[in-house]
Amino acid sequence: MNSCLYDGELRHIRTHKAEHSFVYPLHLYALDLDELERLERDSPWFGHNRIRPLAVHDRDYLYPGEAPLWDKVQRALKENGIDRIPHRVVLVTALRQFHYVFNPVSFFYCFDEKKKIVCVLANVNNTFGESHLYVLKPEGESFFFETDKVFHVSPFFSRQGHYQFHLPPPDEELSIRIIYFIEDRQALEASFSAQAQPLTPAVLVRILLLHPLRAAMTFPRILWQAGRLYLGKKLKIHARPEPSSFLTIRRIPPSMLERLGKKVILRFLGRLDHGRLTVTFPGGESRSFGSPEQFPQASLTVHRDRFFRRAMLAADIGFGESYVDGDWDSPDLVKLLSLLSLREEALNDRRLWPALACRMVHFFSHLRRDNTLSGSRRNISEHYDLSNDLYGLFLDPTMTYSSGIFLDPGDSLEESQRHKFRIIIDKAGIGPGDQVLEIGCGWGGFAVEVVKQTGCRLLGITLSRRQFEWATRRVGEEGLEDRIEIRLADYRHIEGRFTRIVSIEMLEAVGHRHLGGYFAALDRLLAPQGRIVLQTITLPDQKYLPYRFGCDWIRKHIFPGGHLPSLGAITAAMTKGTRLNVTAMEDIGWHYVRTLALWREALLSHRQKVIELGFDEFFLRKWEYYFSYCEAGFRNRLIRNYQLVLGRMGEPES
Repeated sequence: MNSCLYDGELRHIRTHKAEHSFVYPLHLYALDLDELERLERDSPWFGHNRIRPLAVHDRDYLYPGEAPLWDKVQRALKENGIDRIPHRVVLVTALRQFHYVFNPVSFFYCFDEKKKIVCVLANVNNTFGESHLYVLKPEGESFFFETDKVFHVSPFFSRQGHYQFHLPPPDEELSIRIIYFIEDRQALEASFSAQAQPLTPAVLVRILLLHPLRAAMTFPRILWQAGRLYLGKKLKIHARPEPSSFLTIRRIPPSMLERLGKKVILRFLGRLDHGRLTVTFPGGESRSFGSPEQFPQASLTVHRDRFFRRAMLAADIGFGESYVDGDWDSPDLVKLLSLLSLREEALNDRRLWPALACRMVHFFSHLRRDNTLSGSRRNISEHYDLSNDLYGLFLDPTMTYSSGIFLDPGDSLEESQRHKFRIIIDKAGIGPGDQVLEIGCGWGGFAVEVVKQTGCRLLGITLSRRQFEWATRRVGEEGLEDRIEIRLADYRHIEGRFTRIVSIEMLEAVGHRHLGGYFAALDRLLAPQGRIVLQTITLPDQKYLPYRFGCDWIRKHIFPGGHLPSLGAITAAMTKGTRLNVTAMEDIGWHYVRTLALWREALLSHRQKVIELGFDEFFLRKWEYYFSYCEAGFRNRLIRNYQLVLGRMGEPES
């Protein structure tokens, strides 16, 4: 009989980040797959696919299911380009002992008629319930095999690096040696060696009597060593990444809530009556919605089943958060978001009733972000004070964080911003004698440009300390201190009269409750016969009420306290307590599509620099989603960007 027992020692030696080693007794079994039935007949202590003190079950190995081990081995070989059927297969593994075992790795040695190794299948299991198959093909007569690491095993190692296996055929002696390399330096070595013993009933009884808990000790020992590394050696824990290889043959099964979420979300997507959406699930299967002849066509690949739970329970917020966390991806994020947002009457996430509780929680959380004097400072700081260097990576040289206007298809981002400056200057009618107030001056791009072009005097205000410092330094470098003052101040604290007031995409930081006070302040600050130009992103009046009493992903994660007004809300706020009215308006929202695309491309092209600034991949995914989300909104005209010219009723403009 070829099958036998190896009673030996397992050794681990770690040299990466911290030195750590241990030795444990271990017994492994070499089981010839053709001898399993005979082993069961010869010994009452051994079973194949049945409960015995020592047993091997086909369902524990390779692909999920009850298929015979021989069939699973042949499937693995065929799917990996090995068409020949092995003459003999030997499984090296630990057996179930009293119906329990945890095998970190098992090996299927596949031999040809000449007893040469055709292939070794390394069936690796992690403690999360996942299994991966490394297909090791020999080169020449060597028993050394190399392969890249693509499967997460230990939380104290990332998924980078490669393995070297030394796997001589099991015979009178079994020798297994695995070396793990990171950047070509040895990080870990695991080895096992032992002499063969026959698998007689007497040997099996001895193992059961002397070592009844040996199989049960593997998992606790793993936890014990993990505790030593984490608590004693203070090693960093790497979160489990989603499997990235099709050879990860067993994945964590979805929970009951995730299965329910999948049903709810797929039923919701079944309402799609335009375009075509293809959803690919973690197991590789896919399902399409809409019509194959319609456009746009987009795809979404789900990596983790928790995506369905999060989308079901938190609607658009859960959808965006799960993208940031890597639960799903799309080859064209803008196209996907454009498809999903194109017809709200078909795909309205307010129909996801399981998300009602989360909606209420997020709304009440948003109410705490009210733009009071102190709240505005906090809200502005959280977004605009991230890092001037970060904004410099994707903004144009003028550091302008609002939509440009592209007069020519070949315009650069900087040219589009300078076009926008000139258009606003013309609409405001700014001349050398004007006193200009810019509310929300940002990094000072418009202030410098308008003073250079017209010779006016300007007061620029911002609540962002980093913007204030940048703009103040910039004014000094331009030698314009006598004409430009940058002040760290709230618009509610400004005194005096100004012949011209400009505010570029600042109104979105005011909030519905403060719109009346904002326009009252403009009315108070505007000199007789003065003129105001506002550039602001707006929401359609039809969507304003549910938007006002809700919260979305952008307001939770990008602009705390942010609030898009509607034209109706703007005019209502103006007419209620001021004499201001709209004298001209122009929608420039279509230019934002290209502006956002250029920002997104620039940011992602500087991925490494963003990381060096202290931000991580989650931050990059968040901002990629932010830019794509907004680009889709402007592309579908769900949000618009108006330039409004305001005057005071009953006064001729100067």
